[in-house]
Amino acid sequence: MLRQSLPLPVSESLLSVKEQHAFHDKDQDCLFNEELPTVDRSMLTKIVQENHYLYPMEKRDRPNNSIRVLVALHKMNATEEQLSIAYENTLQEVESIFINNKNTRINERNWQDHLGNTSFYGDFLVFFDHQLNRLGLDELLSRYFYSIPYSMGSQLQPFVQLAFGIEQELPEIITQALAYYACTYMDVSTIILPKEEAAAAMDSHTPTAAHPDRLDFVNTFLFDLVRSDQRFDGRIDGDNTFQQSIKVLLKSKQELLQMYMAFWTKSTQAMSTEQKMDALVYTAVCLVKYASRPHLGHTEMDWFLTGGQLIESALALKKLANSNESLLQAWVPLQFLAMLCSFVVQGRPYFNPPQQEQHPLSTTALKMMMSHMDQHISHMMRHAHDDPKLVLALHSLMNVKTFYPHFAEEALYVDIIQLLSSFSMDGGVWVKSGLGWK
Repeated sequence: MLRQSLPLPVSESLLSVKEQHAFHDKDQDCLFNEELPTVDRSMLTKIVQENHYLYPMEKRDRPNNSIRVLVALHKMNATEEQLSIAYENTLQEVESIFINNKNTRINERNWQDHLGNTSFYGDFLVFFDHQLNRLGLDELLSRYFYSIPYSMGSQLQPFVQLAFGIEQELPEIITQALAYYACTYMDVSTIILPKEEAAAAMDSHTPTAAHPDRLDFVNTFLFDLVRSDQRFDGRIDGDNTFQQSIKVLLKSKQELLQMYMAFWTKSTQAMSTEQKMDALVYTAVCLVKYASRPHLGHTEMDWFLTGGQLIESALALKKLANSNESLLQAWVPLQFLAMLCSFVVQGRPYFNPPQQEQHPLSTTALKMMMSHMDQHISHMMRHAHDDPKLVLALHSLMNVKTFYPHFAEEALYVDIIQLLSSFSMDGGVWVKSGLGWK
């Protein structure tokens, strides 16, 4: 069983020469040029291939993150036993399905007709498997990813999975991501595109200029407005799933969301695309702190706001854009809308990020802080394998530190590490329904 086979001692290249062609254009290198830490390829391919047609990427808010969890734990120097336990724990959270890899109801003529239909996940998966083998990665993405308006379902995690698949050079993960993207497809182009009347409705609230010390000032100001906006009152019931709740919100509050979208677009027009995304990453990190609370001797954390999903989606979009300004420019509003809708659906928890720019601590304070932080991280790494969600939350912060090294010297980062450590030690509880409603 897997307990005996993780990790295998023999490392080998994942892709054959023929398969590697799928990841390269004739005149370009791999989409990700930076060299990233790799895990044992034999271990990964064995697990990915065994599970490819056994588990969907998500079913009723139960995501299949087993491979990402293993890679994250590997980077944390997890032992063989810890990897095996973590893998078994992730499989307890997913439901198996049957996929006939010989037949599919999806073809080149009708694939767009079934976008957004979760029951077609297996059909999309088989179809994209065939298309990847036939077309290669660049043409596959061109025909079936870039050719349609970008989707916001399910909380942009298909983008995370796609970036991960390309990064790790795992073709099965790439086709899983595309199938996930297709069956949770949610076109939000009518909300993202700014409308003059929507922008005019917010003119009285629009800041005259962004705060000179805070790139995320607009996000903070807007989330504060949203929290007090009574038009968002009332729990949004979407068949007890996050994806359906988002659909209900988009349909029932379309004009209101358009108004806030126009507000954000107008208020950030003086910022560069990169600055907008950096500000959204920071806001996503702030949500980790403010969508959690102590309760009856343990820590409660909102899974959809603190589990690292919104951080990882922002970083995945940056990776996939790969310095393509026009792509990132198209995706930044998508990230903002995903964060806004997640915030509303989860009950608009109290959001009070630092009112001033976070400056690096003094050398003495920094040394003391780093010592405490190392202890917290060490504790979590010893126990994180018992909680796959905690693994991904911690790993998202580690990824933020990689992209923004200076952030690790801010007090907010330390506060969140301590929060996750407390969650790990006191038997914390992940809350799916949203802490803002409690």
